[in-house]
Amino acid sequence: MAPQDTQDRIAPQYRVTRTLVRRRSLWYRVFRENLGLKATSILISLILFWVVREDKGQEVDIEVPVVLSNLSEHEVFVGEMPKVLRVRVRDRWSRLARALERKANPYLVDLRGFSDQTVYVFDPDRIRQLLGVTGLSIQSVYPSDFVVRAEPKVERMVPVRSNFVGRPQEGFEVATNRVRVEPHEVRVWGAKTSVRQVNELFTYPVNLGTLDKDVRLEVKVQKPAFPFIFLDDDQVALHIPVQAIQGRLNREDVSVSVKGCPPGFLCRVEPASVRVSLLGPRPVLLKVERGQTPVEVLVEVAEEDATVGKHASMSLECRRPAELECRLSTRRVTLWVSRAEEGDRPDAPHGDLRSRP
Repeated sequence: MAPQDTQDRIAPQYRVTRTLVRRRSLWYRVFRENLGLKATSILISLILFWVVREDKGQEVDIEVPVVLSNLSEHEVFVGEMPKVLRVRVRDRWSRLARALERKANPYLVDLRGFSDQTVYVFDPDRIRQLLGVTGLSIQSVYPSDFVVRAEPKVERMVPVRSNFVGRPQEGFEVATNRVRVEPHEVRVWGAKTSVRQVNELFTYPVNLGTLDKDVRLEVKVQKPAFPFIFLDDDQVALHIPVQAIQGRLNREDVSVSVKGCPPGFLCRVEPASVRVSLLGPRPVLLKVERGQTPVEVLVEVAEEDATVGKHASMSLECRRPAELECRLSTRRVTLWVSRAEEGDRPDAPHGDLRSRP
């Protein structure tokens, strides 16, 4: 057999063997080479697939504040409008996270054109815009609507009255009939059914026990306990006249003191006591009566009177607070001056002024 024939028979078998080896090497590289890296890639792919799958179907509730923005200028809203909307949205978590991070803008309710007892429906498209994230799927809105209730708006001028509590301090009086309120009227406006029930307004209480002189106070006005009612002014000025009560305090047998008796002499007066009447503001009289303010009756011995003997018609002095008028049973006394002998004692101290009923 020729060599060429032998090679022709061997060549196909060699080619088949080389092909099988080449194919076996390819599969080996696919499944065995870099096995750790390939396993990691597969794991990451599975995780990403799971994350993307889970990210598509999340739902959350988002609150959207509600604000009444406009109403007819001739009407007052008297119904119940929700303060917030609870909006359930569905989307990928990445979108929902952005919506939750943002503070939703308020839903402005414009009731112009809506009459009483009509229904206002919240618009999902506007809500989606307020959330600020495009593509969100709104599943539900609660509440989805509310009933509009409105009344005609009216106004009127209502007088303001002062509101006093307590009693004036002892010795003072408040002429309540001369109290002035400025302004004496306040404009009240709001829903017709509420405004027509308001006939007068009162200030917050003012305690008379804290006042001891004329005063001007800025005082808040109490808002009536009716719904849907408003005041143009919530504060007024009160001019309160406070005056001291005039009174009289009588004291019997008040000792007359001698001032300026020269050393080595004895001085005495006749009569030795007088009756005293004090007239003036009652608060000052109370201080005298309680011993907080001294009052005394005395005679001053001048140099020319410092001689032994009788000195007639000596003038009495009544020392008391300037606000009081002092009336004495006698305005003049007789002064006797004599030399002091051994064993004699000087004049007694000035007598105290004590109250008698």
